[in-house]
Amino acid sequence: MKKPSKLNDRDYYLLKNKYKDLEPVFKLIEEDYPIQYLIGDVDFYGYPMIVKEGVLIPRFETEELVSRTIKLIKENNLEHGNVLDIGTGTGCIPITLKKEVNSLIITSVDISNKAIGLAKKNARANNADVTFIKCDIFKYKPINKYNVIISNPPYVDRNEEVGPEIKYEPELAIFADDNGLKFYKHIIKNMKKYLDDDFIMAFEIGYKQGDVLKKLAKEEFKDATVKVEKDLAGFDRYLFIINSR
Repeated sequence: MKKPSKLNDRDYYLLKNKYKDLEPVFKLIEEDYPIQYLIGDVDFYGYPMIVKEGVLIPRFETEELVSRTIKLIKENNLEHGNVLDIGTGTGCIPITLKKEVNSLIITSVDISNKAIGLAKKNARANNADVTFIKCDIFKYKPINKYNVIISNPPYVDRNEEVGPEIKYEPELAIFADDNGLKFYKHIIKNMKKYLDDDFIMAFEIGYKQGDVLKKLAKEEFKDATVKVEKDLAGFDRYLFIINSR
């Protein structure tokens, strides 16, 4: 069977070394099955992250969220702060934050047993000290105050058209009710009582959600700086709420 056109040389080399028979692998790729699941890991911010079915595959846009958040943490002298990561998936966000700013104290939550199990495995593989908790964020009551709350929550509207490869990834980690805004509304409105005086809230958002989320954030945090920033493709992709003295 001919090599699929969507398979680059690097991934072909990795698959060739992993599988004796590439024909069924190529067939899956032609059916839009994610190549990352077949390879079994991805590079995220220079750190290897194991990926498997049932857990969302990390994207480049999320690397950029982490990069910008690290910059804000350093600019606002929050390197020794408490961090809450909501919706951990593979654990790529909290693990990278911990590796890049080791003095952070990080707790990460997810409702999925598969995600928590994989995130713990990735943390061990990367020697990153992160506390993972399996819970529903709508019921979570932290015992700490946080300096940073970061999240790449499910944000795709259930009526929105998505790429064919998405069908193999967990719906739970992709789609959200209320035009994709359900998680943002809850976190912005209900988690603010768990924020310290100096804080950063950092979110990856859908490209159509910038205006409505900026308005919501300004209503809830009247004295904070609220910014919507674009990704490298020029789309609204990040929301930051910053309160620093």
